[in-house]
Amino acid sequence: MTTPKTTPAGRPDISRVATDTEKLTVLTRLLAVYPCRAPSDFRLVRPAYMQALEGVGKWALFEAERQINQNALGHPFMPTPAELRREIDRVMEPLRERERRAAEEERRYRWEEDGKPRALPAPKGDPEAVANWRARRDAEKEEAAVKAASAHFDRALFADKEERMNRTAAESVSDFISRQDRRHSDALRRSLKAKAAVTPETEEEKR
Repeated sequence: MTTPKTTPAGRPDISRVATDTEKLTVLTRLLAVYPCRAPSDFRLVRPAYMQALEGVGKWALFEAERQINQNALGHPFMPTPAELRREIDRVMEPLRERERRAAEEERRYRWEEDGKPRALPAPKGDPEAVANWRARRDAEKEEAAVKAASAHFDRALFADKEERMNRTAAESVSDFISRQDRRHSDALRRSLKAKAAVTPETEEEKR
């Protein structure tokens, strides 16, 4: 019998590694409550438990203890080193999955040109410059619309739909504007590269 996987509502500190004292504290409490399947001297099995607990976080260790006391293992005996480590890994799985989704989303939507100037506003006074700016802006809008319509939707990235629905209006608007800016910037860079590839003779013919 296993408990369902749930992601903690808050963001616990999972970076702090449990100390040997904290590991022994949890093991002592478990030994005081649960009988061992085969009676043995804890001094003999202690190295196996400490090896199984290598690198575990403090939060995961205590959370695993709490869930074991809530019958996560489905039996009334002292967990073996492997069972204890498996329970710790299980409580950590939702947090690792959330971090994976966040990293994947950041990779997909990262703007490689962050920190560089955005497109300039429409120039004033020069009719030809204004016309060129408007043509470039229209091309950006059209390409952004095509990208938005054909973008791949990965449902795995948006499994935390309920969490996203709790965002404030300001956060939603800021996120939308940021993504639109990235799409328009990509279209502008491609437009400028294409323009730079045009020979002077061809440009003169267009005029």
